[in-house]
Amino acid sequence: MASEHATAGRTAAQAVIDALKELPITRASFLRLVAGVLLVIAVGPAFYRWIKGAFDTGGSSTAEYVANDGNRMLPPPAPLPDSAAVVGGGAKGNFRIYTVTEIPTFSSDTWKFAISGLVDKPNAWNWEQFLQMKRTVQVSDFHCVTGWSVYQCTWEGIPLKQLLAAAGVQASAKYVKFYSGDKVYTDALSLSQANGDDIMVAVLMDGKPIPQQLGGPVRLIVPQMYAYKSVKWLQGIELIEKEHMGYWEVRGYDNDAWVGKSNA
Repeated sequence: MASEHATAGRTAAQAVIDALKELPITRASFLRLVAGVLLVIAVGPAFYRWIKGAFDTGGSSTAEYVANDGNRMLPPPAPLPDSAAVVGGGAKGNFRIYTVTEIPTFSSDTWKFAISGLVDKPNAWNWEQFLQMKRTVQVSDFHCVTGWSVYQCTWEGIPLKQLLAAAGVQASAKYVKFYSGDKVYTDALSLSQANGDDIMVAVLMDGKPIPQQLGGPVRLIVPQMYAYKSVKWLQGIELIEKEHMGYWEVRGYDNDAWVGKSNA
């Protein structure tokens, strides 16, 4: 019976990962991706960051993104006391929206999250099941490689190392690969990096659900690395043996994206 349950869990988890590998892309989106790739290849990451900065409008407030959220996730996550009190004092600064695809919209009716690959206990969750997992609260800054930052964000979510421990990482696993619900973006951390104390699978920011344009309903937060490592619209985690180069890394950005120590 236990063996059948484990097999069913692995099948369900792998089905979510496989779905995230499918690439539903329109012609317009494809042309946009090609143009972006050619730009980065042609001018290099440093000049590309300069272009981003030169045309930076300053972003919008978090309240604006929350008000215009297109996701329909019910029930909404109930914040923990520290999250509801916004212990960080409220995010200082404005987020800019960069995306390599059209911004996706999610509904709790169809949303799934999974961890699979080289683990003993793969699993898949629907929205209500996901919200039942134990969460914590942390305050951390958010740094974009293009030069802007948002400080003192109060994040609430599941520590990544908690998810990994529950899944039972196998000895052959060396890297943790992350899949975005846009079905295009991926990134990865080494297993030692992924076990950092402040890496979080976040569901709330400043006591409110993370809005669609900021990567909600669920996004990765890797505070000590530049934000291209903090995968938006996170829906899948896969433990793998060989190194994976993420979306921006294959286009010239550093794989070890430590703030202040890379992509100079």
